[in-house]
Amino acid sequence: MPSPRFHVLVPGSSLAFRGGFFGISSIVLVEADGKRALFDVGHGVTRRMLVEALDARGLSPRDIDLLVFSHGHFDHVLNMDLFPDAPIVMGREERDYIDAIFAEDHVTPRYLPALLRERRVETIDGEAEILPGVVLFPTPGHSPGHVSLELRTEEGPVVLAADALKTAREATTGIPDMEIDPQKRGRASIAEVLRRGRIIVPGHFPTLHREADGRLWWDEVQEMPLLVR
Repeated sequence: MPSPRFHVLVPGSSLAFRGGFFGISSIVLVEADGKRALFDVGHGVTRRMLVEALDARGLSPRDIDLLVFSHGHFDHVLNMDLFPDAPIVMGREERDYIDAIFAEDHVTPRYLPALLRERRVETIDGEAEILPGVVLFPTPGHSPGHVSLELRTEEGPVVLAADALKTAREATTGIPDMEIDPQKRGRASIAEVLRRGRIIVPGHFPTLHREADGRLWWDEVQEMPLLVR
């Protein structure tokens, strides 16, 4: 059986502005065993980018078989309506948290439980192979029930980290810059992502490559041409 493949449809970016951020999170297409899954789906800012990236591959939203949500923050889930028939997979701890959002959490939409109640949602405890060669594993910290994916590819292990490891700064310091989890498990999750992955797709940064000696490198840059109208 061929190993799983991945394609970054929308590259994540950490660019922000005074008082807020653009929320451009990575959206990744995973192909395994004849199935197509999206790891996160973004929000309004990246909606057109996502549709155009699918179209460039000869795909439309109806060609997506499965959605996998790393966590419930607005910049990762709100384009779910583009894929009304695709079931959703997420961590059980995160799904439970979404029904009891902390008052100080300003990035998980309060209407998200209502959106999820209209969908087929499978929740997973711990680690599980959700497609052949595609393993979902817990990476709590940025949110209480955050999950990441490990792809067992011919090139070696690829980790789709989402916001368990958002940027190169987090990868090099090991310090999460936003942690909603009261158990403060973010440092351990960053370490686990680095332990597993030879190629790592962060939530808000270009793809990272880890050498055998632990050195990290990347060859992409974050760009955002601004149009003033």
